[in-house]
Amino acid sequence: MSEAPLNKDKQLALLALVLVGIAPTISIITGFGLKAGVIAIIVFILMKVWIFGLPAYWHLKIDGRPISWSKPENGGFMVATGLGLGMVVAIVAAYLLLGELMMDGEMLRTLLEPVGLTVAWKFGLAILFWVFVNSVLEEYVFRWFITSKAEMLLDGKWKPIFLSAAIFTLHHTIALSFFISPLGTLIGSCGVFVGGSIFSWVYVTYRSVWVAWITHALADVAVFAIAWHLIIG
Repeated sequence: MSEAPLNKDKQLALLALVLVGIAPTISIITGFGLKAGVIAIIVFILMKVWIFGLPAYWHLKIDGRPISWSKPENGGFMVATGLGLGMVVAIVAAYLLLGELMMDGEMLRTLLEPVGLTVAWKFGLAILFWVFVNSVLEEYVFRWFITSKAEMLLDGKWKPIFLSAAIFTLHHTIALSFFISPLGTLIGSCGVFVGGSIFSWVYVTYRSVWVAWITHALADVAVFAIAWHLIIG
């Protein structure tokens, strides 16, 4: 027997996943694949507006739900901090053990120079943006919106978590492929998938992007500390 077609709600959820999930990949390919310089920066900004604006529009207009600030009403801050610190240890340990096999500082500098990120103050500002703005945006998009839509498509707790993590991993894998070796890309992608699964689990458990953001931000601090060491010295 053939499977029943998706109902309207599931069709809309799937469409939302595609429209939002593809935007970061477009930005990555434009910036690092095509090395489009100023155009890449414009595309990056447009994609950020897209992935921020579309979920809000969808939530308010298509789903017809009220504005929510994702208040952390269920606790979880200590758990999130503990998980984040554990990820810091794992990321630093992976770099110390496998860094030379995975990463080439000169290649990183070559790729980042067209967008000005080999200059210390510019890279420093970019790090602040990624840790305190971009990671919040990613939690808003990938945990609140995408994980919620995945829950409409899939049963149980873990299937939506893993689907959200897979979508989160996609553009990171493409980005990693421009910066590090194939082995590094594989290892890094596995790490991103595990990290995305942890972030999604925190969100599903405590239902607040702010709690999940703590874990995410701590992991990002470790990643960008390593990036600073490789690029700036």
